[in-house]
Amino acid sequence: MLNVIKERKSVRTYQKKSLSEKDLKAVQAVVKNLNGNKGFFGHQVKLQFFEKPFIDQEEKIKIGTYGYITNPPSFIAGCVDNTFYGMVDYGYIFEQMILSLTEQKLSTVWIGGTFDRKMFDFMQKDHEIVPTITPVGYEEHDKSSKEVDVREHVHADHREPFESLFFDNELDKPLSESHFLAKALEYVRLAPSADNKQPWRVLVKNKNVHFYLHRSEAYQDNLTFDVQAIDMGIALSHFIKGLEEQKMTYSVTNDYVNVDLPELEYAFSVKLSS
Repeated sequence: MLNVIKERKSVRTYQKKSLSEKDLKAVQAVVKNLNGNKGFFGHQVKLQFFEKPFIDQEEKIKIGTYGYITNPPSFIAGCVDNTFYGMVDYGYIFEQMILSLTEQKLSTVWIGGTFDRKMFDFMQKDHEIVPTITPVGYEEHDKSSKEVDVREHVHADHREPFESLFFDNELDKPLSESHFLAKALEYVRLAPSADNKQPWRVLVKNKNVHFYLHRSEAYQDNLTFDVQAIDMGIALSHFIKGLEEQKMTYSVTNDYVNVDLPELEYAFSVKLSS
């Protein structure tokens, strides 16, 4: 799984060709497997695969803008309850899908702010939202100038050091990279996030692993959903991949009695049973 996580990157420029029959079936199978699944906090995530150029084959509605995305051959949209833990569940399941597509050697990118959500009204019920979509296709290695600019702007290849994200019992004590959870937490460190902010901070206390959110205020006024809650779900997705790879058993909960931590917001805990 580490290789898959390292291979996954945000691709904004695609080859001008449709998915092969084999890859089309693979994408449909991945979406079918995850569509309607619930995350750890009970929110159902609806997924739908669309082939360009229409988002609805009956109404023939064109997608509109992909922002900085060039030549997307197809895409996937997701829908969930517009609440904090709805977004956590969404991030968890949508990233599971992204990693599965990466295993199929297909390229993707999380898109959260540069498409017209009104085009997806047919997917959304009351209190629901389509927070993100992703193109699915083949990477064009001759990058557009816009893609180069975007990657530089968000410092796409940068990751915070291990010791600034993960802590042992207290926030002034970095977790050792020899800790038995270090591998799973390294998967978290490598996870994608909005503008590559890496807003997660993780406090390990014995076999309880507490995830906190270090918010960036800039997102609170610009979006109608909690994009950094999605980031926390992505982090959880990577952590669970690491635990399962090491055959550890666990449960996920948000019932931990919160400790007042400066500038941090409690999100959830993973409790290890072995």
